[in-house]
Amino acid sequence: MEIEDKVLRLIKSRKKGILQNELWKKAEIDRRKCSRIIDKLEKEGKIIREPETDNGTRTFRIRFLEKKEEKIRDFKLLLVDDLIEPCAGCALECIPEHCMPLTEWVLCLVDEE
Repeated sequence: MEIEDKVLRLIKSRKKGILQNELWKKAEIDRRKCSRIIDKLEKEGKIIREPETDNGTRTFRIRFLEKKEEKIRDFKLLLVDDLIEPCAGCALECIPEHCMPLTEWVLCLVDEE
């Protein structure tokens, strides 16, 4: 657990993240152990791994994911009069140009303005 904390501190210390091929060297651990730790931290939602190329070598940029306060969602933009935007939660695979519920909602939106 101590090495995981060290790895996470190294990731946190870099505002733009750290390259994985640099991280294992700074943490003074082997590549495989570093990969396992990164996998675990990624599954826990603490970091994000983004593909990157460094001097022609494929690697990943590891960034710390800061916990942001959950924002209150405002669904007013989905409402026109008492109609909710029909595509929200729709499971149909339709063509928007031919979808009557969407057309009606858009017409209500235009009328509202």
